[in-house]
Amino acid sequence: MYSTLEGAKKSAKSLHRLFDESGLIYPLSKCQLAIAKAGGFQHWHDLESNLSAARQPAAAEAYRRRLIAALPEPCRNPVRAWFADEPPPDPPIEGYPARWYRDVYPYLAAVTKLHRRTPLLRPGSGRGQQLRELLVYELLLNLKGGAQPPPRLEADTLAFCFRGDLEALYPEQIRHPDFERELARLVEAKILDWRFGMMRVLPPAGDVEAEMRERKAGMAQYWTETSGEAGDHERLMAIREALAAIGVNHALRIAGAIAEQGSDAYTTPSGAMLDLLSRLAAEGELETFARAVDLAAKIHPQNAAFVRGKAPAKIASNYFGARLKLPLQDFTAWTNENPDWPDRLIDDLSSPDLFRRTVDTMAEQVRGAAA
Repeated sequence: MYSTLEGAKKSAKSLHRLFDESGLIYPLSKCQLAIAKAGGFQHWHDLESNLSAARQPAAAEAYRRRLIAALPEPCRNPVRAWFADEPPPDPPIEGYPARWYRDVYPYLAAVTKLHRRTPLLRPGSGRGQQLRELLVYELLLNLKGGAQPPPRLEADTLAFCFRGDLEALYPEQIRHPDFERELARLVEAKILDWRFGMMRVLPPAGDVEAEMRERKAGMAQYWTETSGEAGDHERLMAIREALAAIGVNHALRIAGAIAEQGSDAYTTPSGAMLDLLSRLAAEGELETFARAVDLAAKIHPQNAAFVRGKAPAKIASNYFGARLKLPLQDFTAWTNENPDWPDRLIDDLSSPDLFRRTVDTMAEQVRGAAA
């Protein structure tokens, strides 16, 4: 958040640096636009013209929500981890950006898998198929081995970018007699884009985001069911990476609660998740609260009804009471007039945005009834 133009500029530069540390390409100008929108402005010029010291900074929750909404999907995972003040991931691959494996690799895996269905790359697609396949996967998978700069991902196009001349990018294939012809075919088909010393592998026709989320959701399911085959830290971080890729705020905290399912430290198998829900409600993280309940239900379906049934009490005690300080007598009078309020909250848990709006509407009704 910021209250001055200098503060806004620093925020944009910090955001740009965060993406660079993940291996994402997202220009500073677009970071400035996102920071402006997060503060409630239409664009950067609007911010420069109308931001004043007298203006109140945006509320923290609204600022976070608007910033994430203003960014393309690949940028959201780094920002969620940033807001949650999560520790950096384990030591990265030498020569790679610190957060590359967490934030970019899932897209690389999805793009590689989906390009196998691209007509011009599929086996049987005619003369030059093997060479065309090499020209794409040589870059994505580093088939030649050895040191290679990491592929960087254009956050708003999902294209992978590789710098260097053709000799450096294709030291062996460039000597093939059909190299120029097949490269031209790939460029014409918008599979590759070559210009200004940069080769871009353009995204395939399939839904890259959906493929990436499906793969990570499966990994979350796998790691929650794995015990004794990996260390606790490895298991925890694997679940965290999976949830973050799906698009979950506070992924590390939720991963911890999911991993502790059945822990003897609690009186109920879902005790860790219930404890987390209490804290999320007290912090006003209503959308994350709903996502946590939904994820817990999907990953541990045997406890789904129990956890969902506890959600209204968590909201009443920790959000309406502890956070908003609604008087107990006012809330009790409102519940007497609205006996179905717990069912309404439970019904809306599957839609985090709707759940947040429902909870806030209920709070306003309690205040209005007391006025």
